[in-house]
Amino acid sequence: MLIILYALIALGPGIFWLIFYRRKDKEEPEPLRLVFKIFVWGMLATIPAAVFEFVVDYIMPYSYNESISQIIWGTFLVIAPIEEYLKYLVIKKKIYKRPEFDQRLDGVIYGTVAGLGFASLENVMATIGNGPSIILLRFFSATLMHAFASGIVGYYLGRARFNPKKEKSFIRRGLLIAIIIHGAYNFVITIGINVTIPLLVIIVLGGFVTLNQLIKGLKRRRARMLQENKPRLDNPPPQKTTDKQV
Repeated sequence: MLIILYALIALGPGIFWLIFYRRKDKEEPEPLRLVFKIFVWGMLATIPAAVFEFVVDYIMPYSYNESISQIIWGTFLVIAPIEEYLKYLVIKKKIYKRPEFDQRLDGVIYGTVAGLGFASLENVMATIGNGPSIILLRFFSATLMHAFASGIVGYYLGRARFNPKKEKSFIRRGLLIAIIIHGAYNFVITIGINVTIPLLVIIVLGGFVTLNQLIKGLKRRRARMLQENKPRLDNPPPQKTTDKQV
């Protein structure tokens, strides 16, 4: 019974930020069933991530944190790439080609939701292992980090969705940025220096502000295009298009 209570408490941050970011697109909100679907798939992505990280740690250990090179290996080259790629796959395989993904802002919303799902199962495991007191810290740190890292991947997926010629380039760019952010966050936590907290505040607050600015920019773009009487913001171009839209 206590485990169930801890699990419910642990889901709180993810649900809070899910509502927060879904309201960012209240003019044209995404279907709740799809939001829930991506959230659940984001949670499930945590399982293969844990398996892959365990296997890599067994073959080429990184969890002992005995040297800077080992910390860099674990944070930037193992954990961050595995987790960001799996969250990316959730968006790419489960929503990217669906007709509901019909504008760039949808990429940010679904990316953020996938990240929040991933963080939520992490929060459950962390709470069961360390008690509910850890949730307050993760509410403003790891949960948000997963949200804005995946949101940035979603931003570039939104651009890629409507610009097939640059699809791979946009996807690589989004993943690289997310991996750097995620790796930096984990690196700062792992090394545990005197300025750890200020650095974490910079990373989390910077990511939070950046994601919100991206959302505002996409909403302004949508409003501007609607004023120009265009039928739809980001209608996917025909297969043989020569559209230069970026």
